[in-house]
Amino acid sequence: MKTNFLNIHDLVLVLTAVECCVLAVLLNLIPAKHMQPRRILSGFFLLIALVLTTTLIVWNGDLKTTPINHSPFIITILSACLLLQGPVLYFYLRSLSQKVELLRWRNLVHLVPSLIAAILLVVFDINSVEWQPVTELAGAENAAVAFVWALVKLSPLGYIIACVIAEYKLRDNLKHVYADISMSELKLADVVLAGFCLHWLWSLLAYLLEGWVSASVSDTLGIIDNYLTVMLVNGLFVFGLINTRQLLSVHVVPTAKPVQPAKMDHKVEIIEKAIHQDKLFLESNINLERFAEQIGLKPRDISAILKMHYQSNFFEFINRYRVEEAKRLLVLPELKDETILEIIYKSGFNSPSAFHRFFKRMVGVTPTEYRQRGSTTN
Repeated sequence: MKTNFLNIHDLVLVLTAVECCVLAVLLNLIPAKHMQPRRILSGFFLLIALVLTTTLIVWNGDLKTTPINHSPFIITILSACLLLQGPVLYFYLRSLSQKVELLRWRNLVHLVPSLIAAILLVVFDINSVEWQPVTELAGAENAAVAFVWALVKLSPLGYIIACVIAEYKLRDNLKHVYADISMSELKLADVVLAGFCLHWLWSLLAYLLEGWVSASVSDTLGIIDNYLTVMLVNGLFVFGLINTRQLLSVHVVPTAKPVQPAKMDHKVEIIEKAIHQDKLFLESNINLERFAEQIGLKPRDISAILKMHYQSNFFEFINRYRVEEAKRLLVLPELKDETILEIIYKSGFNSPSAFHRFFKRMVGVTPTEYRQRGSTTN
C-alpha cells in the first residue's frame, strides 16, 4: 500500500469506503420502529469511511508528498475517527433498548480522548510523515505521537468491554421483560460487535508487535487489519441482502386490526381491571402473551388498544404502573427500612437497571432522591 498509486490494496480501501457511505445512507432510508439505533449505526459507518480514506492518504507512497500530508489535518481526522468508533458503537448498542440522550454531559465525556488527541497533534504540528512509526522524533513531539498512538490502540479495548456488557444486559433484559426489538436488529448488532472486536484486537496485536518485528511484517499486519474492516463491511452487505425482508419491516409483530369502537370500551375496562384490581403488573415475568391469556383477550387486540387508547406499547404500559407502585412504596413509613432493591422486586421489576432507567426517565429523579424528598415532606 506504500507504492504505486491506487494499487490493489488502495483500490479495495476506496471501494470499501464507498460501500460504507452507501450503507450509511441505506440505514437512514430503511424504515424502522426506532430510528435512533439506525442513525447511530449510520454514523458509525461514516467514521469507517473516513478512517479508510485518511488511511489511504497517509500511507499511499504517491500521496505522501502532497501538501495535505504536510499538515496535522489528515492525521487529526484519522485519530479522532478511530477514537470515536468505540463510543459510537457503544451508544448504538445502548440505543437498541433505550433512547440515548447524546447531548447529556455524561455522554459527551466520551469525546474527551478524541479531543485530547486532536489538540496534541495540532499543538505539536504533527504531519502524516511524522505520524508514521518509522519516523524518528525527539523530545516532546515524540512523546505526543507515542501518547496518541497508545490512546488510539488501547482505548478501544475499554469500549469492547463496555459493548460486550451492554450486549449482555440487552439480551438479559429481553429474557425478563417484553420488548419490541426485532431479531434482525439483534443479529445486526451481533455481527457489528463481533467484527469490530476482532478488528480492534488485531490492531492492538499489530501495535504491540511494532518494535519486535521487521518493517515488512509490521506493514503486512497493518494491511491485514485493513482487510478485516473490508471483510466486515462486505459481510454486512451480505447480511443486509439475506435479511432484507426483516429489515424493511417497520413492525416487529403483525399489524393489529383496529378494534371496533363498540368493543373498545369493554376491552379497556378488562385491561383496567387487570391493572388496578388484579395488579398483573406486579408479576415480574409478565409479557404480552401471558397478560392476554390471563384476561381473555387476544394479544393483537391488546396491542391495538394500548396504542390507540394509551398511546403506548405493552413494555412502556406495564413499567409505567410499576414505577407508580415503586413511588408509593418508597414513601410508606412502614417500609422506610426496606432497601431500594427490595422495593424494586416488590413493584414488579426483576431488573434493577431497567427499574432505575424507567424511574429516572418518568419521575426525573433517582429512587433514592425521591425517597428522601418523601421523607422530608412527611
